[in-house]
Amino acid sequence: MKLKFLFFLISSFFNFILIDNNYSQEYRKTDSIVDNYLKNIIDANVLVGLVKKDFSNQNEKVRAIYRWVTTTIAYDVDLAKELDSKSLNAFSYTTDKEKEKKELLFKLELVTKSLSSKKAVCHGYAALMEILCQKAGVETKTIFGNLKSDPSQIGLLPSEINHAWNVVKIDNNWKFIDATLSAGFISNKTNLFKFYFNDSYFFMNSEDFFMNHFPSEEKWLFISKSKADYAKLPLFFGYYFQLKYHINKQNSGIYSVKNSSKFMFNIEGLNESDYVQYSFNSDNKLHDFEQESTIKNYEVSVADKKNDILAIFVNGKIISMYKIIL
Repeated sequence: MKLKFLFFLISSFFNFILIDNNYSQEYRKTDSIVDNYLKNIIDANVLVGLVKKDFSNQNEKVRAIYRWVTTTIAYDVDLAKELDSKSLNAFSYTTDKEKEKKELLFKLELVTKSLSSKKAVCHGYAALMEILCQKAGVETKTIFGNLKSDPSQIGLLPSEINHAWNVVKIDNNWKFIDATLSAGFISNKTNLFKFYFNDSYFFMNSEDFFMNHFPSEEKWLFISKSKADYAKLPLFFGYYFQLKYHINKQNSGIYSVKNSSKFMFNIEGLNESDYVQYSFNSDNKLHDFEQESTIKNYEVSVADKKNDILAIFVNGKIISMYKIIL
């Protein structure tokens, strides 16, 4: 499936910085071991054998598989374009038993293809995580639903199923994983995939995961939120979660100029060296803020920006988008 804004970064790949968040620190040893695994493994059992030999803890097993998959399997841009232009009917069935059998066969075929080609779209990433984790002894499911990845989705109910991710069961608790979003991004300049490991989608809490994921089966939300709650959210990007930012004063993704001609917000989690900018879809230019206070309050004039899209950037990387309306 095509992800129009899969970690969309405007001219920011070359401003890349290394980030040590809590998960990176916790799993640094696990990651370093996995980084020495061969990248040309094409047999799922070989990879799982290595994981089971090196790790006994379920958290570490999942992390090891996640690390290898997200640093080895590239997002298949060409396949995404092909799937985006047609509906996907993987198989047909007449009974639940037949469905279960064909579904497993479909996932196994996806795993084989993904390991062989070292490419996948979201279905492939999710199938890899499910089959590999299950082989390693961790209960895992693939969840289908809506990914908010384009500003046109702000304000719309999540009716389209356009993404797949996973939940893993550890110590009787389900935890979220999105390997697709953790693997990298599609360059805006070249339209090519770039590996960029972002483990904020590894065991992400339910509240943050909800900010751009809505499952087709609402039991997989794990929080009391509705489609309407999801629809009104702004569009958030990977860097927002990775750096653990929090935007205050603007909880809705739709902002009316009737309320005020000034769009005001502040951001928690900024360092002193961080710089904030903004752009509008209508001019497609990055603008600096004229004045910044010590508590990081910002305001943007939107008086003449009706029916426009406002994007917020930190250090040249996009973190959120809003619809500006009358």
